[in-house]
Amino acid sequence: MKLTTRIKEYVDSARLTYFPLLASLSLTSENSLRVTLNRLVKSGEIYNPIKGTYVSKNADMFWVACQLYPGYISLSTAFYLHHLIEEFPFTVFVASNVRKSVQMGNMEFIYFKARNYDGIEKGDYPLASPEKAISDSLMHLSLTNFATLAKVLYYADIDSGKLIRLCDAESSASFQRLGYLLSLLPKLDKEKSKTLSFCRQKIKANAYLSGKRSGTYIPEWKIIDNIGKEVILSWWQQ
Repeated sequence: MKLTTRIKEYVDSARLTYFPLLASLSLTSENSLRVTLNRLVKSGEIYNPIKGTYVSKNADMFWVACQLYPGYISLSTAFYLHHLIEEFPFTVFVASNVRKSVQMGNMEFIYFKARNYDGIEKGDYPLASPEKAISDSLMHLSLTNFATLAKVLYYADIDSGKLIRLCDAESSASFQRLGYLLSLLPKLDKEKSKTLSFCRQKIKANAYLSGKRSGTYIPEWKIIDNIGKEVILSWWQQ
């Protein structure tokens, strides 16, 4: 069997492996191994997302994202995996202890700082519960699509107590944003109504919906809506 074939088959079976481990197999010299790996990467047969790390094209990309830098899948990627949105996420969001962006094939892995690791579901890879992904979205505004978030708030079966517990108790702005988004929805079930009532109690100082840009002031929530109701509810109006 050709050396190139043996190395590719090993990477495929491992899903993700490292240069020192491949070198320890003593299939060839280290120089020859590097040349062979580079050839496989350039031909698109395996990935080399970070130095010294090699990934099979057949590997689950969500699993890979959590292996490169340990963390959990969150934000819109978690919404997709919970079947709350339909658009396949070519950008995978991972809450971790690093801030990085890693390109792998046509996928991009974006790592952002995790506040804590509560509300994580264990399976093939750590995955934020819908409530945790909503909470993370409210804390990481630059990574949040508010139309997607509103759509998820409408369709998801949310546990009010769990969502309130996972949101940052010290951040009244997060609850103001959450309450404002809930108030825009066409209808609310019992759990979402309970969440809305709780959010009303947390209103304090003026807050921006997203970033410090001008917008429409909403007195009821002391929120400056710089996204726009039409944009936030665009999924409903289609």
